[in-house]
Amino acid sequence: MPIKTFTLQLEWAEMITPNVRHLAFRTVEGEAFTFVPGQFIRIQFTTTDGHELKRSYSIATISSESDLIEFAAGYVEGGPATHFLFGLQPGDTMTASGPFGRLILKDEQPKRLILVATSTGITPYRAMLPELVARIQTHNMEIHVLEGVQYKRDVMYANDFLAAAKQQANFHFHAHLSREKETDLDDYESCGYVQTSFDTLQLNPETDIIYLCGNPNMIDNAFEDLKARNFEIKNIRREKYISN
Repeated sequence: MPIKTFTLQLEWAEMITPNVRHLAFRTVEGEAFTFVPGQFIRIQFTTTDGHELKRSYSIATISSESDLIEFAAGYVEGGPATHFLFGLQPGDTMTASGPFGRLILKDEQPKRLILVATSTGITPYRAMLPELVARIQTHNMEIHVLEGVQYKRDVMYANDFLAAAKQQANFHFHAHLSREKETDLDDYESCGYVQTSFDTLQLNPETDIIYLCGNPNMIDNAFEDLKARNFEIKNIRREKYISN
C-alpha cells in the first residue's frame, strides 16, 4: 500500500473521556484514503515557537470505506501535540502522511485472539471491529478485547465494543480499572491492571494469539509474562504508544 502525503481538514471533534479528544478529518484533496485496520498516520505541525514536529496516531475509523480519517489524542500537560490537536477547530488543516504500521490482523485462524490495550492504544482495535466480527462468523473464532485505564470515566469506545459483543456471542469486551474502587462497576468492568485477565482467561500458548498496544510499561510487562507462559514471540504482536 503506497505511502501518501496529504492535507487533512478537521470535520468534527469531541471529548470522549475527560482526557481524550476524538478527531475526524477529511482530505482536502478529496482522494479516498485506503488503510488496513491497525495502521496509523503521521501528522506534521508547527509548535508555538516555530519548530516542526511529527506525531503518530492509530486510525480509529471503524469502516475502511468511510471518507473520514479518525483518531484519538490523549491530553498530556505541556505536550506540544496536545496543545496543537486540542486547539484545532472544524475547518482547520494540517499535513499528514501514511498509512504506516504492521499491527494488523494476519490471515490466520487461531482459536482465540486476545487484543490488549491501554488508553488510546485501543483505537486500532476499534478500526478492526468489522473484520473481527467477520472472522467470528467465518471461522468461529473467539475474540477478547481488554482495555486498561485508570477509572470508569476513562474507558474509550465501550459502546462500540459492547455492540459487537451483543451481536456476536464469541466477542467479549473487558475494561480493567487500575485505580477505581470496587463499587458501581458494570458487568464488563473489573478493578486491577489489564494483565490480570491473563489468569482469568487461562491463556493457551498453543491456540491463542495476543496483540499488545499502548503504554510501553504495560507492553514490556505483558510480553515478559507471556513469554513465561511459553508463548512464542511470533504469537505476540506489539505496538508502543508514547503520548506528548
